[in-house]
Amino acid sequence: TEEEEYTRALLFHARESKDEVVEDTPENRRKGWRRIVLLFDFFFPGSGRGDLGIGPILEALKTPTYKDGWGGWKPFSWGEDEVKDFQRFSASGKPTVLPIIQIILARGPEEVQRWLGVVTKWKFKRVVPMHLDAPLAIGPSEFANTFDFTKSGKNEVRFCDEDVQFLRKAEEGPLNFSVYKSTLGTLRGEPCGLRKPPKS
Repeated sequence: TEEEEYTRALLFHARESKDEVVEDTPENRRKGWRRIVLLFDFFFPGSGRGDLGIGPILEALKTPTYKDGWGGWKPFSWGEDEVKDFQRFSASGKPTVLPIIQIILARGPEEVQRWLGVVTKWKFKRVVPMHLDAPLAIGPSEFANTFDFTKSGKNEVRFCDEDVQFLRKAEEGPLNFSVYKSTLGTLRGEPCGLRKPPKS
């Protein structure tokens, strides 16, 4: 991207330390993008460690003029498995349902299947999703395969189980009173052995 605000966001997330000023290179932009995708799809991905306490805020207040904004606030650090984590998530551009959306759709698997019965009658050769890679060169059957969890009887994801652990705990805990249970259960993936960075 050539838009300054977007570039600044990519470089902001590519940092390894709070006060680091990251050079604007294609590699660093990709690194920032990778981290943004993992953070905003899983909130607390398995390859990272978050600290939403007062510590990072107090540190940011010490440097209010940090070049890329927010005082350099850095409540998240990344482990060695970040690239592996992203590769598992992206699966070379294979279509997916984002986990927060899957939590919602899992509440009505029969209705999703009814909707797919309508949509897959259309003769299309590509899909333009709202997020991530677009357009996707897929037809009705490949599109329907993205929602296989609605007929498998299990709320399975293709992502690492470590990535959906936070969402699963939220669903079983604080959100338990506000969302009705799904017959498919909570999100589950295959464990990938992702290692978090050490606590600072």
